Amino acid sequence: MLHRWVGAITLCALFGLGAQAQTSRTIKFVVPFAPGGTADILARLLAEEIGKARGVGTLIENRSGAGTIIATEAASHAAPDGNTVLFNANAFVINPHLRKLSYDPLTSFEPICQLVSSPQVIVVGGASTYRSLAEMLDAARAKPGELTLASVGPASTQHIAFEMLKHLAGVNMIFVPFNGNAPAVNALLGRHVDSVLLPHLLTLHFLLSSINFS
Repeated sequence: MLHRWVGAITLCALFGLGAQAQTSRTIKFVVPFAPGGTADILARLLAEEIGKARGVGTLIENRSGAGTIIATEAASHAAPDGNTVLFNANAFVINPHLRKLSYDPLTSFEPICQLVSSPQVIVVGGASTYRSLAEMLDAARAKPGELTLASVGPASTQHIAFEMLKHLAGVNMIFVPFNGNAPAVNALLGRHVDSVLLPHLLTLHFLLSSINFS
């Protein structure tokens, strides 16, 4: 674990003005990332507790892709009755500055709360020769355009943090975007990428599961 960047996951829901959730119906939690990542785990934990507290059914819908736009766009078309809850991250406010969207993040959704701030860490595989961030950056300088870093993206907090690191360190590395943390980890374990940027809690989970990170 080499360095950390701070990101955030924001919980948003589709409520009409003054609308109350229809508790006789199933509440759907839309997650814009692949299963097995931090947002997915948080959504499932929260859905379980809400289901117990309100006595309602809950459903997790993973709709990854396009830097969270696919899920966010789908959620924006849901009925504004409080039964659709969208999990999202910083990309929710980044994407409008990068491309034209069919929804307005300021008017199409009603924010509920910031659920968690998640520090990020860079990890390499157990077989890697890099044992510090300095060593990896030195190698990147020696082999410009060859070393790779995988993470959620594009246009994610992790992607922007990586571009900032490249700029500040003066290195040329390649960002490899994935639609979730779990696929990025699989790429690292398969030695298809040199490093991956992950939430620290997810990294700890993998380490406790005896996955050979360094």
